[in-house]
Amino acid sequence: MATPSSAQGFEPDAPPPYIATAGAEHRFPLLGRNQKHWGSLAVTSAARSARSIPLFYEEDRLQGTFELADSQSTQSISSIKVSVLGSVVTGPLVDDTAVFLKLPAVLWSRKTSTGHAGHRAWPFSIPLPREVIVGDTAYALPESFLERHTRLSVIYEMSVVVSRGMFRPDYTFKTRFRYVPCTQPTPPSTLRQHAYALGLPLPGPTDDLEGWQTFETVMAHGHVFKSRQAVVRCTLSLATPHSYTRGGPIPCYLTLESGDLPALDFFADPAAVRARLRRCVHYQGVGLSSMQQHIDSSREFVDVAFAVWWKLNREGRPDDNPHTRTLEGEIHVPADVVASARMHVADFSISYSIELLPSSCIQFTPTSQAPLLSVPVTIATMYPTHAPRPVVYAAPSYENEPSTDTRRNDAITYTQLTGLRR
Repeated sequence: MATPSSAQGFEPDAPPPYIATAGAEHRFPLLGRNQKHWGSLAVTSAARSARSIPLFYEEDRLQGTFELADSQSTQSISSIKVSVLGSVVTGPLVDDTAVFLKLPAVLWSRKTSTGHAGHRAWPFSIPLPREVIVGDTAYALPESFLERHTRLSVIYEMSVVVSRGMFRPDYTFKTRFRYVPCTQPTPPSTLRQHAYALGLPLPGPTDDLEGWQTFETVMAHGHVFKSRQAVVRCTLSLATPHSYTRGGPIPCYLTLESGDLPALDFFADPAAVRARLRRCVHYQGVGLSSMQQHIDSSREFVDVAFAVWWKLNREGRPDDNPHTRTLEGEIHVPADVVASARMHVADFSISYSIELLPSSCIQFTPTSQAPLLSVPVTIATMYPTHAPRPVVYAAPSYENEPSTDTRRNDAITYTQLTGLRR
């Protein structure tokens, strides 16, 4: 497996400079055997509260202080090291972990120390790189990811190792933190920005060629009242670029055509038209548990959100063709979904697609339940700079969220102390 890279310009054998910043201060007591107090680890992060898991963004610095308790002496300690690890986990065993980020630093060493022997606190500041090199390819650091129903996890943790010399156990203190990359789409078209800024209706695909991509027409085959056959031609348009910020809307536009007017009306019912945002988590199993379960690779799908539709109803813009129906719609991207990511480690990726599905109503029964169209899209964490924030046009009562529980379970903070014999 490829070796993960360290941050450029970061010297692992010397503590980096300490730079104080504002934010929530998290303090973790470090307990040894019999709950003996060994010291504490204090970390400053962007989290809203000291009780939350520490939070760091792209190119932040992990800043904090490791402090020994008054009852502990440095006479029995040979070195104190702090390190930051990023790992992809594909199973429950230790061997099921692949490390893609490792940033070590020596806070104190008896061999090189020239400071006062009674020094008991060591500040540190470790810069987080935006990318790591795996093999010959640069990959952006993926967002923390941990869900109860998904086998794959992306874990970040900070550890302090107190070495006490040969034939004596080392002590390791660990705590997890959450990492969020700062990704954003390019700004939308000029006409869409103008509509957002003034609160106007969005111009459609025929009026804003730059702001939409219209896909090939697909055929939806089915039966009306389970008796006669019918075909509805579906033409989907999605707002460009195909990168969308979580917490915001994905504008959609749908044109439906059919010579069978009852079938067209049944299919074009806004409550019956279905489009979804779907997530795929792909990974290659690593370690013994994958071998034991014969897991070579896996894809796990989750429906993240469904589109909300309404009939196009603008003054002076009715459908000219009686055999055509036009719908506008939105997919509201939940604010807590994980951002798109890809990395060669464990061949892991988190990707998204928008799928147009057959209509769902009693009067029109589709011949197949397979998606009519699938379009890959990217989910980002930030809105575009120097552009108005997207406006949600769907009424709040129209919000249609999937029943699948996709809430992350990464708000877990822990500290632990382990003794390891050399």
